[in-house]
Amino acid sequence: METQFTNSESRPTVLLVDDDEEDRMLMRMALESMEMSVPVQEFESGEKLLSFLHQETNGSSTAALNSWIVILDKYMPGMSGFDTLQQIKENPLWQRIPIVLFVNTQNQGEMELCVDLGATVCISKPLYFEEIKELMRQVYQHWLAQTSATSAQNLPIQ
Repeated sequence: METQFTNSESRPTVLLVDDDEEDRMLMRMALESMEMSVPVQEFESGEKLLSFLHQETNGSSTAALNSWIVILDKYMPGMSGFDTLQQIKENPLWQRIPIVLFVNTQNQGEMELCVDLGATVCISKPLYFEEIKELMRQVYQHWLAQTSATSAQNLPIQ
């Protein structure tokens, strides 16, 4: 699955990582309710996400790296979201993948650690569907803006 996105009309794949099937369903429904086609791939653990990333980037072009947004739950059995985030950011191929880490706390120290580990943003998991929907829209719009800016910087000078 190698996908290249070269313009602002391109859509990244959202990689949802949460051990709670209901939470994944709500996030997927929020993404599906947006007025743009948002591809979603779900994983029930950090280990499964890392396995996917290894498989997708093993010996192939890194074009797919620019087409993913990871939405990661911190509290999972086995490998936590912090552990998963740390493993992603330690791999030079994956360091630029944007990661939204959901936590179930307002603990400022934990939020700072999250950003120090390399998350693009660390926020409390929304409680209501409309909040989830708005958050998914903001994350997606931010990715599109970043991609457009990067694409513009990489254009040859005429």
